[in-house]
Amino acid sequence: MKAENESLLSRATSLGSLGAAARQQGEEVAAAAHFREAFGLALDAANQATDGGSHRARLDTLRAAARFALDCGEVTDARRLMNEAFSVEASTKFADEWTQLRDVAAWPDTWLIAAVRRDPPDVQALDALANRYWKTLFGRCQLLTLNHQKAGDLAQEAWCRVLRARHALKPGGNFPAYLTTIATNLWRDWYRSAQRAGDMADHRLESLDAAHPNEDGESVALLDRIPDLKALSPEDQTLLALDIDKALEQLTPQRREVLVARFINGESCAEIGQRYGRTEQSISGWVRQALKEVKLHLEAAGRGAAMKA
Repeated sequence: MKAENESLLSRATSLGSLGAAARQQGEEVAAAAHFREAFGLALDAANQATDGGSHRARLDTLRAAARFALDCGEVTDARRLMNEAFSVEASTKFADEWTQLRDVAAWPDTWLIAAVRRDPPDVQALDALANRYWKTLFGRCQLLTLNHQKAGDLAQEAWCRVLRARHALKPGGNFPAYLTTIATNLWRDWYRSAQRAGDMADHRLESLDAAHPNEDGESVALLDRIPDLKALSPEDQTLLALDIDKALEQLTPQRREVLVARFINGESCAEIGQRYGRTEQSISGWVRQALKEVKLHLEAAGRGAAMKA
């Protein structure tokens, strides 16, 4: 009995590895099939352990089965198995190896997305995913719109778009990047609509509220131009923020978007170039030109302030 149980778990583990590899390659149909088969084998092992196995063997197989259930989005089954394990030994609930299974907020994105893909989506998994990425999404939207209300509207619409297409989500994909891409594409659509509306459009661009250092050591004039905000008075901080707003509003939407991607999202020029269908050198040129325009505006604002003084 013990040998057969170990054989079932070994086969389940091998299938789980195949599922993880397929998921990493974006082959979700194959991944789900492997995880589901692994889940079935682990369930068989758990049942055998119940019939005549040791106490520890039963808990181990229940935990393995619960993990495979979460891999394929079978949250109800996973919770049932966890409850069964906790009934076998109450202290199991507080053991380190069960913590990640018990706490939905600690689940990796792969489990959360697999649970959200189901019909209906698991509510706790959906809440955990929203709590994990809403702040990042909203911050991105604030960089693309001019006011708090518009940022909230854009973030909400982006999230709704993702939920409507949730069956196509890939648990092994880069969910935060996908989420911000949806928001950016929506913003571009809004901007194009505003351009077509002409003077009737209620559309403005939000500024980058803070500059971020260039991680590849490239010299960035914008950063050199902005002083330490903590050393400024509240009034001067406000005036500086307004100057930055005005400077960045002068940029074309394309150059502004490149700055957002480069300095806020931390994308490389090569990554941005792939999205725009341009070379890395072209994107570097866009970045340099955009920074030059911002710097010139800030310098002009500084000269104007000096003359008034």
